[in-house]
Amino acid sequence: MYRWIILGCNIGAVVVGTMLGCIFKKRVSREMQEKFMDFFAVISLGLGVRMLDKTANFTAVVFAFLLGGIAGHLLRIDGRVRSLAKLVNKGEESGTTGILLVAFTLFCTSTSGIQGALELGFSGETSLLTTKAIMDLLTAMFFAASSGWCLALIAIPQGIILVGLYLLSGLISPHVTQDMLGNFSGCGGLMQFLNALRMTKLKDPPVLDLSPGLILVFPVTWLFSTL
Repeated sequence: MYRWIILGCNIGAVVVGTMLGCIFKKRVSREMQEKFMDFFAVISLGLGVRMLDKTANFTAVVFAFLLGGIAGHLLRIDGRVRSLAKLVNKGEESGTTGILLVAFTLFCTSTSGIQGALELGFSGETSLLTTKAIMDLLTAMFFAASSGWCLALIAIPQGIILVGLYLLSGLISPHVTQDMLGNFSGCGGLMQFLNALRMTKLKDPPVLDLSPGLILVFPVTWLFSTL
């Protein structure tokens, strides 16, 4: 039962954070929002370094990362999500679209969430998802001050992904090795670096185009282990 509570807290954190951000929107200045975006970028960088530290084979991570980028580019994942974000934002091309893209990546495709859901199913470990719920609450609050209520809609795909991974973890656990999990974490760490660039507006990389790498890293790790 406690496992479902942890999953519920992660999903609810985005909704509650969005509500708080909308309620206290007038108290959150543009300057404060920009400062905290820089703070979140630093946190994203720190999380990326921590994830990369778990890498078992960096060559396999790089290969999966780049291969995933090619697949994502051909599938136009980032572009499709960008179009959806613009649709939710009433067709406007603005900073809100960028915020929604960053938020979608952080809340739905972050390795802390994906790995946390898998660990919850594998061993019942809750620390990663608990930390993510706290971060999501604060992040959603500041994001919602700029993007508004539409940010709460991200909780829907986030819930589907987290619950789906948790239910599937029992099926895939016999086939997942520690090296696979380590490289999976490393691949996600590289994505966190790109998220930081997008947060600080230094660059606008197509982060979601690289998400197939999070799947490809498993067979690629297996392939490299057999060589």
